Amino acid sequence: MVDDVFDEVGLKVENLHASYGAVEVLRGLNFEVASKGVSVILGANGAGKTTTLRAICNMCTTSGSVVLGDEDITRTGTAEIVRKGVAHVPQGRGTFPELSTMDNLMIGAYTRKDNEIRDDIDRWFEIFPRLSERRDQLAGSLSGGEQQMLAVARALMCRPRLLLLD
Repeated sequence: MVDDVFDEVGLKVENLHASYGAVEVLRGLNFEVASKGVSVILGANGAGKTTTLRAICNMCTTSGSVVLGDEDITRTGTAEIVRKGVAHVPQGRGTFPELSTMDNLMIGAYTRKDNEIRDDIDRWFEIFPRLSERRDQLAGSLSGGEQQMLAVARALMCRPRLLLLD
């Protein structure tokens, strides 16, 4: 029964190449991620970890294929990839510094059309009480750790199928 959880592929990457201008960073990358579980990409600085996540979200020039569940998203725009359930927390400060903590969380839910957004915000404030204390404060004035909490909570506001943490 436990093995059944890992039988369903959540993400499949085949022969992925990615480049920035003339510089090819990824060359023929292949991997699969189970639909329920945690996977980690490890490597030295400059090995292509960030580029791999950016390529999955179509944020750089790519070739090869990226399949989410049973849907090929290789040529799908980044905004549509988010609507399909992929959330990306970039390296560094993944917040909108000129907006409040609350506004950052609301932006995280922009793809949703349900009535549970406020409930989810309350849940993240319960999990990260410092964010609740700073709900009206500009994200750019939060400490580094608070900004990381906010970046993760913002990404989870869309209730993603796949969460990419850089």
